[in-house]
Amino acid sequence: MPDTRVPAAFPELQMGVLVPASPIAETLDRIASLVRRGERPLDRVADVIRRNRVVLIAADHLATASDGAELARELEPFVAERIRRAAAQDAATGLLDRLGTELGIPVWGIKGLSSRADYPEPKLRELRDADVCVAGAEEALALADRLRRHGYRTDHGELPWIKQTTDLRPYGQYKLTGPSGFAAVDIHFGPGYSTGHCGLLPLPAPTEPGLRPLPQVANLRPMLGNSGGDVHITLKDVNDLWVAARTLGPAEVGALAADARTAVLGGHLADIARVVLEITRTDAGQREVLEALIAAGPRRAARPVVATGLMARTAPVRVLRTTGRAFGQAGAHTRSLPARAGAVLGALAFYALPTRPRVVAAPALSRRPAPWRCVRLVPLELARTLDREGTDAGDRWPGDRLTPAAAPTTPASDAEGRTGSGAPEGGLRWSAGHRTLTYGSSVFVSTVWGVLPRAVVRATGKAGR
Repeated sequence: MPDTRVPAAFPELQMGVLVPASPIAETLDRIASLVRRGERPLDRVADVIRRNRVVLIAADHLATASDGAELARELEPFVAERIRRAAAQDAATGLLDRLGTELGIPVWGIKGLSSRADYPEPKLRELRDADVCVAGAEEALALADRLRRHGYRTDHGELPWIKQTTDLRPYGQYKLTGPSGFAAVDIHFGPGYSTGHCGLLPLPAPTEPGLRPLPQVANLRPMLGNSGGDVHITLKDVNDLWVAARTLGPAEVGALAADARTAVLGGHLADIARVVLEITRTDAGQREVLEALIAAGPRRAARPVVATGLMARTAPVRVLRTTGRAFGQAGAHTRSLPARAGAVLGALAFYALPTRPRVVAAPALSRRPAPWRCVRLVPLELARTLDREGTDAGDRWPGDRLTPAAAPTTPASDAEGRTGSGAPEGGLRWSAGHRTLTYGSSVFVSTVWGVLPRAVVRATGKAGR
């Protein structure tokens, strides 16, 4: 059996890169040979392209190929879905820009929202979610609150979460699902992009109200953090690095490699660079950048795991690499060996213990966020639903959309009770022991391992009624 983690075993990967190393006709011949030999059916080939989120790039290559009609037909349903999703995401980004401006909140567009600006054809960069970043937790909750007044709701499958650096700076993420079901918005906040169990890649704070793309070089941090956290490499990572390598200078390469090492992702960054060199056509300047990233990585590198759809085989690799990196990642926050060892155990426990939110008779323990302690925020109404109807009721939760707000008449920066960031002063309030978090009219019950103490849920419910 071929080593399915090696890109050479999957010629269809070249269909999804911006500038493939081999001619498209040659790649299609190799794919046809695989199909004829029964190694991989054509629908499986199409699925590999889909999983790598490069359907539109592959379809663009096939549009000018003479022998790609069959594969193009396999991709047609995925292309149609991508087009619908892109339209929803365009509407979402327009709304984010308007809300950021109205609230006086500077917002970075990160990951695909940033990298697509430098693609030869920006519309070919697929977006699953609209990933954005704001300076702090209050800005994130202010933006989420306003989105909920436009038909969005808190995603109950990926609940909001918050961590905190050792110098008490909060960071985390708040995901919301759009009215169409397509336009999910992921609001990241804090001084950096969280990766793995307790890694943190630095990001500059946004400065101008409204939505702006994060500069290309800085955007490589969230690209790397997302890919490294998932453990496997997708072709969107390959394309993003290929594009960035055209303009990266030596100082920027060195800074990126240093940040990657701090987050224990130097090997993963080097792996992405290796795949770029293997399956894309590069010029001398790009090769110099990519070879420098490889040289900056560890001397002995693990094999890259490329997204080919065989996630059942790579799941154990994700567990091992995430827990293995936790000790080094914790070292960026503390010199305490017990704390770093605890981070490793916590990373392993995350995969071993049930973390689905559930209301049980349990003591109300303190849940203070930390780099290695991810505090999930369960909307109070969802917690009440789980208390009344049981753990499985979360899938039937109608959501937490809010009544639309009246249009603002005063710029956020001049409104009473607001800071220059557009977030209300003192708007974020933790209860004793960090058991609940309140922002405006929204209340969240906190949990680390999914346990929601019944006494806390019911007491908070009475207070909120």
